[in-house]
Amino acid sequence: MHANPQIETGRDGRIVSWACLAILVQSSVIAGACLADEPTVNRSTCWVEMDRLAAPEAIQAAAADDDFVYAIANSQVAQYSRTLRTRTAVSQGDAEHLNSGFFWKGQLYCAHSNYPKLPERSQIKVLDPKTMRLTTFHDFEDFGGSLTWVIREGDHWWCNFAHYGKSNHRTFLVQFNNDWKELARWTYPASVISQLGSYSLSGGIWRHGELLVTGHDDPVLFRLSLPDQGNELIDKGRAAVPFTGQGFAADPITGGLIGIDRAKRQLKFASAVPSTRLRLLTYNIHHGEGVDGKLDLERIARVIQSESPDIVALQEVDRRARRSGSVDQPEELARLLKMHVLFGDNIPLQGGHYGNVLLSRYPFVSSTNHLLPRFDSGEQRGVIEAEVSLGGQTRIRLFATHLDHRPADRERIASARQVEELAVRHPDQPAVLLGDLNADPESAVLGEFRTKWTRPNSKILPTIPVETPTTQIDYVLCRPAPRWIAIESRVLDEKIASDHRPLLVVIDLLDQSK
Repeated sequence: MHANPQIETGRDGRIVSWACLAILVQSSVIAGACLADEPTVNRSTCWVEMDRLAAPEAIQAAAADDDFVYAIANSQVAQYSRTLRTRTAVSQGDAEHLNSGFFWKGQLYCAHSNYPKLPERSQIKVLDPKTMRLTTFHDFEDFGGSLTWVIREGDHWWCNFAHYGKSNHRTFLVQFNNDWKELARWTYPASVISQLGSYSLSGGIWRHGELLVTGHDDPVLFRLSLPDQGNELIDKGRAAVPFTGQGFAADPITGGLIGIDRAKRQLKFASAVPSTRLRLLTYNIHHGEGVDGKLDLERIARVIQSESPDIVALQEVDRRARRSGSVDQPEELARLLKMHVLFGDNIPLQGGHYGNVLLSRYPFVSSTNHLLPRFDSGEQRGVIEAEVSLGGQTRIRLFATHLDHRPADRERIASARQVEELAVRHPDQPAVLLGDLNADPESAVLGEFRTKWTRPNSKILPTIPVETPTTQIDYVLCRPAPRWIAIESRVLDEKIASDHRPLLVVIDLLDQSK
């Protein structure tokens, strides 16, 4: 079955249906079994906040037993009643730099160091919750790093010795027996170390056969496992948590986790919620022409494929235009990437068409291309609206767009408002907006979106100019905020294939609202 290759736009300027259907059918045939098979859904777990408790001592770590929770500061541990939610006692005993704590046989064991002094000295301190007396349990003296967390798992002690700054890749994990004989030592993979900045790993626990560790500031757990061979731990991915880095612990009452918000001086309680993880990528591909003047669509496909995305939004895509060799770029990208595709035609161009593209591992359920407001003889812009099925009853709505590039905000703001009008027709459905908005994060345009949409990357991630980016104009936004948990956001280190850099966002969709 072949639809008319010419794109027909309805008189209301809202629907471009035949082209989307034609390309979707064609790409499904080209991709063969890869598209016919049911895509694997990336199931995950997020940790969501269930409760919080103000604690001025929540500076370094948190811990918990059946009756109390504990806020750990540099030199003191405070005990708080679970039922009364008030502080009941503080520790007595010398401490310089407590880092984390865990309970074993009714006692609280805390990693301790003299950081940032040199030479480094590390100990394990132990707290008796009945007397609140803090004493030294074991002294490592100078072991070649600063002890940041210690746990007991199986018949062994597991201790993390941290390094900082340019040397943080030297951070290592040691397994000891009961006589404190070193049995094994591991380093951390570069994929973890690269996320720590100049800091190191602050907390760790074993849970269900995985080693979960935290950094210094970010609300992320790194999931690790021991290698069968070699001495480098295996990176198994990330999990979002509602507390920042620092020391955390298992909560024996809830079965969840307890951590801290250092800035707010709070203890935070978290429970696991099932989720679906999505890797989202937006990329203005400049019709496949790189800054080296070469038209190379396969290069664009390689950049995209390197991150194995689930959903991709592309801007400045040609379909059978002479300047790009009359190639059907949406169809070709779908073939190269083995993904479902939709094309939103906005402008006739050199015997073909020009617009936006949506690519998806998951099947499209419905789709419409809406033409956006056009002022002062500017280029016609559009937004693709589509629904995809993530399996079962889970569906999300996608919006892919490329807004006006001229200095005045008038048209972009009008377009933002029209996108909002489309989104509110499905107020409870999880939705993602991807694209080149031609506006910086502090602009009035982003202000329009901020009323209902959330930007997963709280930090500004510049995407242009491509050689040395200084400004972010490419975005992934999501709504409603309680359904989405940010895992990772970064700009890819690609400065040749297009005049924009691609933006990758990894987010988890919670199975239900918090």
